[in-house]
Amino acid sequence: MSARKFLRFQCHEFDGHFHLVRDGLTPYYQLTNVRKNHDWSAEGKPTGTFEAGGETWRVCLDYDPQPILPWSDPSYTLETAYLYRIYFVCEDSTDDGERADKSQRVKGGTITIRPRWPEMKRQEKADDDGDGEWSGPVKDVDGYMDLGVPYLDAQVQGSNIDFDRYPQLLAEAAATFGIPRRYFHEFHHTSNIVDAAVYVRLLVAESGPIYAADGPIARMHSLLESDRSGYRKHVEDHRERPGDYVTSVVDDGRAGKVIRAHEIGKEAKHYYMKNPDNYDPDEFGYHPKLEVGYQTSVTEKTVYWDRDDDELDRNDLRRELEELLVNLLEWGGLDVTGGEQYQEDAYFDPDDRERRSLKLVDCPLPEIESEQEQAIMRLWGDMNPSDEALVGTLLTDGGEVSPQDAADKTGYCYDTILRAVDRLEGFVEHTYGELAIESDYAAQSMLKRVRSAEEQFRRSIGSSIMQVADDAQGVETDALDTFVRNYDVGIDESRDYCRALLKPRYVAADRDDAKYLAREAYTAVCDRYGNARGIHMKVELADGSIKRFRDLNQGWAGADWDHDEARTKREQCLEEQADIDDRQIDPDEIELAEAWEQFADRDERVQYKTLRRIVLELTSDVDRALEILQERGEIVTEQGRGFGLATR
Repeated sequence: MSARKFLRFQCHEFDGHFHLVRDGLTPYYQLTNVRKNHDWSAEGKPTGTFEAGGETWRVCLDYDPQPILPWSDPSYTLETAYLYRIYFVCEDSTDDGERADKSQRVKGGTITIRPRWPEMKRQEKADDDGDGEWSGPVKDVDGYMDLGVPYLDAQVQGSNIDFDRYPQLLAEAAATFGIPRRYFHEFHHTSNIVDAAVYVRLLVAESGPIYAADGPIARMHSLLESDRSGYRKHVEDHRERPGDYVTSVVDDGRAGKVIRAHEIGKEAKHYYMKNPDNYDPDEFGYHPKLEVGYQTSVTEKTVYWDRDDDELDRNDLRRELEELLVNLLEWGGLDVTGGEQYQEDAYFDPDDRERRSLKLVDCPLPEIESEQEQAIMRLWGDMNPSDEALVGTLLTDGGEVSPQDAADKTGYCYDTILRAVDRLEGFVEHTYGELAIESDYAAQSMLKRVRSAEEQFRRSIGSSIMQVADDAQGVETDALDTFVRNYDVGIDESRDYCRALLKPRYVAADRDDAKYLAREAYTAVCDRYGNARGIHMKVELADGSIKRFRDLNQGWAGADWDHDEARTKREQCLEEQADIDDRQIDPDEIELAEAWEQFADRDERVQYKTLRRIVLELTSDVDRALEILQERGEIVTEQGRGFGLATR
């Protein structure tokens, strides 16, 4: 727990039920008097204003019928059971000047007051004669809290207002219509909250790490245990713009795995306003919000307004919301004290800080990622044919098949599939008669290895063919030429802000893959120019995002990267894997030296059999290359299992 100055987060949505028990239905009767004594047809809806917190607020009263039968108790003399609504809006810079019930109420909301009593009854909606009256069967009222006494439920829904201000606004809004404030000074301990959220507004140029494929929102979803327990949801919509709508929901059980001792289910959401392109870059609407909200539907416990016992209340809720938000910012590399990475709006001020105690924790997600990564690395090298067949089926079919279905699809017997499941513990989960990849992260990691290995190998083979041709014709190439050819790199020297911008067509599997590429680029550029200062590179990632390296001369980009050490490590992995596989495969059979050298720069396990399979698939490509060279009239000579161009 850290007591220090943090950026002040803005309260956004709120929805709470305040139970007024002490005075029974007295405030309700007074609202009924207001309704009866007002000339609705001549004067319209009752309106008024009040002052609170140094601000002026407009209010408007309305009412609606409901299918609630009047209370049968003798004390209840009304023939109806209307609900009342008080709309309220702050007269500030966002106010549209409309009557409160017609206003957008950017800072404001609605108070819905409902009468409650024991054993409430309702009449089903039926209107056989068209008179607008409810005439269906009488049934119990479900979903309300029966306290055994009459009371009022004042539901307050609002936005952009500090949570603690709602009781005062409730009392002042009611007082505008002659209801004494004293009725709203005490709330029953059952008063509760069903929605609350806090947010910050980030600069569009700074928010990428939050919604990235390896950012904290996505990892909250993909790295939390298995798909088969609890509830979680992840949605990414980048159709309009990167990060347009990215959200993850975790239930109360999972919340404690993100930040220890948290008990409340939450949603973390990165999103834009509607049509942000209609705003200029210096306007708040152009920039996205990062918001953390309470999710009642995935929280088993009730969050009360105010409790002195061990039950959760608004203080616990706000602490958990703010702690998750501050840690998401921290894990995304943003300054939790505010400043230039944030965008001011009408209610959020990046320079507004306040001292409070919030728990900052080391991001637990990389630890979980590391555990899963190690499991994937072990499996990648250890799988036998039946294991590979099972994993391939699960990856292809979305990861939900029964053992018998897996046996039918792979051609292996049922018992063999079960033994494969046992060997793949930690990657494949067997629950409720179904097999599944244990997590999205595990599935994506395995797919990444299969696909990136194949892509890298294909490029290596293509590069080797061209290198043989260059060598045969006496063409001298340096490391930069090789790098450009290997990764199909465009070099743009027209930019004002850099010496050159490298634009490889190679699509990196993830951010780490992009960094490996930057290290190779650094070495290649230095080989020609002596340094890489002012050389930038832009790399597309598999998720569609862009990773930009603004100066390859920086140490992190590769100046301190030891190619020999990485290559040695790779060779050791291959030797270890050959021993594990116990396969007598002579590397000279398939001439993979160039490919292995490329793989030595990647900390991945790639089986010999995988490389061999890819070589076989490439046979037709090599034959086609020979045909093209022969059509061009080049003299082709065989060199072992490869070929070259003879000089004329």
